Amino acid sequence: MGIFGREGSTTELAKMALGKDEIADDPSGKSCKELYGPYPRAIPVPHLNKEEETPPAEMIEEAKSMFDLQKMPDYRDKGTPDEWIPRDGRLVRLTGRHPFNVEPPLSVLNETKFITPSSLHYVRNHGACPQLKWDEHTITVGGPLVKKPYEIGMNELASMEPRELPVTLVCAGNRRKEQNMIRQTIGFNWGPSGVSTNVWKGVMLRDLLLKAGVSEKNMAGKHVEFIGIEDLPNKVGPGPFPDHQWGKLVKYGTSVPLARAMNPAYDIIIAYEANGEVLQPDHGFPVRLIIPGYIGGRMI
Repeated sequence: MGIFGREGSTTELAKMALGKDEIADDPSGKSCKELYGPYPRAIPVPHLNKEEETPPAEMIEEAKSMFDLQKMPDYRDKGTPDEWIPRDGRLVRLTGRHPFNVEPPLSVLNETKFITPSSLHYVRNHGACPQLKWDEHTITVGGPLVKKPYEIGMNELASMEPRELPVTLVCAGNRRKEQNMIRQTIGFNWGPSGVSTNVWKGVMLRDLLLKAGVSEKNMAGKHVEFIGIEDLPNKVGPGPFPDHQWGKLVKYGTSVPLARAMNPAYDIIIAYEANGEVLQPDHGFPVRLIIPGYIGGRMI
């Protein structure tokens, strides 16, 4: 069984506006926005040069979308495949200019408290950020356990019954720098800020699997596999299957037990919004997986 993303082209986030505030599972009947809002602004503040010069304050204040600043990228992204994405210069870059692996300064987390601005949410990228388009992107649900395989577009996905809730994501490497000071690991030096919280909105994975005819019986030993669309450089070798060795390019994938995916108590969602707005490219636009209680590396 698997759920797979299918590639689109460019994106225009400024034109997207989705849905109404959904009612949270709260005795008060309040929406997530009422419970946790107002959400912090998601407009990045790029550093235009090494002197950390920023765009004019009035330009940042008047920006309705991060892409209103697209002509003023952070200087470290110039000449990289990600130059098209406006990014906040305050983010601490952990692996140089590219790929983009960052955490916010701890002072930002202390200032923003519970809900992290999407533009300052930590990022773990393995390669270039794909340029996708809402109207062209589809999700494919298929595999040997799927009785009714199908593809679903973003508009249809967003029309399904939504689930919205705050989820804290944390990288498994959070505070690895301290570990590396004692004994060197194979991972790079994450500080203490590889952790962020957004209010995520999407569709329950369970609903997508039920739509595909997946059974809730005899689930032991079965998994749901997720595969992203990016073709990434192979850094792990030929793989475990001698007859089907991996090539120079591979896709990022992960899985969870089917029993967990089908249990509504675990709130696994296919998310298309964060903090009331469509996802930013570094956070999976137009859609990503959110698995409460799992490390961030599972949430492609």
